[in-house]
Amino acid sequence: MVELIDRATAECAEQQRADLHNRLRQIRTRVLDPAQLVLIVGEPKQGKSELVNALVNAAVCNAGEDTTTVVPTLVRHSEQPTALIVEQEPQHGPAALERVPVPVEQVRERIDQAIADGRPVHRGEVGIPRAVLKDGLVLMDTPGVGATSPTLTTRTLAVVAEADALVMVSDATQELTHNELSFLKQVTKLCPNIAVVQPKTDLSPHWRKVVEINQKHLAGAGISAKIFPVSSTIRTQAMHLRDANLNNESGFPQLVEYLRGEALGKHDQLTRRLVAQNVADAVDTLTESLKTELAAQSPRTAAETLVELETAQARAEDLRRVTARWQKTLNDGISELFADIEFDFRERTWAIISQLNETLDEADPVPIWDEFMEWLNGALSEAVQETFGWLDSRREQLRDEVADQLREHPDARPRLDRITPPSPFELVTEPKQPSNGEYRRLDQALTGLRGSYGGVLMFGLITSVVGLPMMNVVSISAGLLLGSRSLNEEKDVRKRRRQAEAKTAAQRYVEQVVFQVNKEAKDVIRRTHRALHQHFTELTEEVQLEITNAIQEIKRSAERSAVDREDRAREIRRKLEELALLRRRAGMLTTNRITAA
Repeated sequence: MVELIDRATAECAEQQRADLHNRLRQIRTRVLDPAQLVLIVGEPKQGKSELVNALVNAAVCNAGEDTTTVVPTLVRHSEQPTALIVEQEPQHGPAALERVPVPVEQVRERIDQAIADGRPVHRGEVGIPRAVLKDGLVLMDTPGVGATSPTLTTRTLAVVAEADALVMVSDATQELTHNELSFLKQVTKLCPNIAVVQPKTDLSPHWRKVVEINQKHLAGAGISAKIFPVSSTIRTQAMHLRDANLNNESGFPQLVEYLRGEALGKHDQLTRRLVAQNVADAVDTLTESLKTELAAQSPRTAAETLVELETAQARAEDLRRVTARWQKTLNDGISELFADIEFDFRERTWAIISQLNETLDEADPVPIWDEFMEWLNGALSEAVQETFGWLDSRREQLRDEVADQLREHPDARPRLDRITPPSPFELVTEPKQPSNGEYRRLDQALTGLRGSYGGVLMFGLITSVVGLPMMNVVSISAGLLLGSRSLNEEKDVRKRRRQAEAKTAAQRYVEQVVFQVNKEAKDVIRRTHRALHQHFTELTEEVQLEITNAIQEIKRSAERSAVDREDRAREIRRKLEELALLRRRAGMLTTNRITAA
C-alpha cells in the first residue's frame, strides 16, 4: 500500500497538484501509524466534546453551551495521565511542532489561554488510562464545521485525511440538515469509513422517528453509514453510579462495540478502503485534468480560439459586475440592519416605558416594587428575545439576497448559527426601591398639628366676638378638619414624589438595558458582515481564478504549433495509460487482499 501511495504521490507532484500531494502524504503517515485514529466531527453545539468525554469517562474536552472547540483535541491511551499543547510555527512548516507539557487537569484552560495569547496552537493531546483506548484507539475532537467561521471548518477538513474512521455527530432533536449531508458527501472522498452518532436522546422524545428519517436521508444521498442514538448525560450518570442498566439505556455500549469491533477489529480492511478511496480520487482528478488538456490539443481555427477567448473575457466581465452587485447588496443590507435593529428594540421599550408610567401613575411603588421589577425584567427579556429573533430572520434574508447574486455557485449560502439572545441584566444595576416610603406616626402628628393650628386660631378669634372662649367646639372641630386635610395632602405629596422617583429610576434602568442590547446586536451584525463578506469573497476569488486560468490556457494553446500539440497529445495518452493502471491497482485493494507492490 505504501508503494502505491508513493506512486500516486509522485504523479500528483508531476502534475503540480500540491493539494492532492499533501493529502496522500497524510494518508501515508496514517498507514505507517499502528494507532487507529477516529475523528469526531459535526456542526457546532451538537455534543461532540460531550461525546468524547462520555466515551472515555473523563472531562478531557472543553464542553458546555458557552464553549466552542477551536482547535482539535487528541485523546489516546497512556499508563499515566498526561497532556500536551502542540504548537506550530507557520514559517517553519508543518514539521516544526513544539510540544508543551501541561497539567492534565488544566489542559482546557491552558489551550484557551494559549489561543488568547495569540500562540499558534495546532492541537491539544491528552493521554489517560482507559480500557476503551488500550488497543490503539485514538479519538480526536474537532472544531465545528459549517459555521460562520470558515477557519474552524478548514482546520477540521485539514485533519480528515489523517483519519482511519470518522464519526459524524448530529443531535437527535432534528433530522440531518442539507449542510450536514453535503459535508458527509465531501469527506467521504477523503475518509470512506463513516458512522453517524445522534446524541441528546434524553432531550428528544421522538428520537426514534428522527433516526428513521436520517437513515432514509443517508440512503438517498448514497452514504453508507451506521447510526448510533446515544445520550452522553445518561452515560455520565451511569459511569458515576456504576449502573450497567443505565449504561445500556444510554446507547454507548453499541457505539463502543462498533469502535472496538469495526474500527479496531477491521483495521486492515478499513486502511485498505482508506488508501483505495484516496488514491482513486487523486488519480481520477488527475485523469480528468489530463483529458481536458488532451481535448485542447486538437487543432483549432483562429476563429474558434477568438470565440473561446471572448467567451472567457465576457465571463470575467460578468463576474466583475456580479461582485459589485453582491458587495453593494451586502453593504446596504448591513447599513439597514444597523439602523433597523436600534429602532426595533427602541420601539419595543417605548411600549414598556408607557406601560410602566401608567402603572406608577396609579399605584404607590413601595408596596408593589418587587412585583413591579419582576414584571419589568420579564417584559424586557421578552423584548430582547423578539428583537434577536427578528435579527436572526433578517440576517438569513440578507444572506439569501446576496447569494442570489451568485446563483451558479452551489455553495453560495453559508450556514449562519442561530443567535443566542444576550442577558443584559447582569451588566446593569437594578434600580433601588424609592425612599420616603415610611411615614412615622410622630411626623404625621406634627403635620396634623401644623394644619390644625391655623384652624383653631382662626375660628377661635371669630367665635370670641360672640363671647365664646378661644378653645370651643367650633374652633376645635375646624382644627381637626384642617389638620386631617393637611395630613392627607402631605401623604399625597410624598406618594407623588415616590412615583416620580420610581419612574425616573425605572426609565434610567430601561435605557441602560437598551444600551447593552444595542451594543450586543451591533456586535452580532458586525460579525455577520465579516463572515458573509469573507465567504462570498472566497467564492468570487475561486471563480476569478478559474476564469483567469481558462484565459491563460486559451492563449497558450493558440501559441503552440501543430508539432508541439501532437507531442503533448502523445505524452498525455501515455500518462493516462499509467494512471489507468494505477487506478486498477487501487481498486484491487478492496476487491481482493493483494499488496500494492
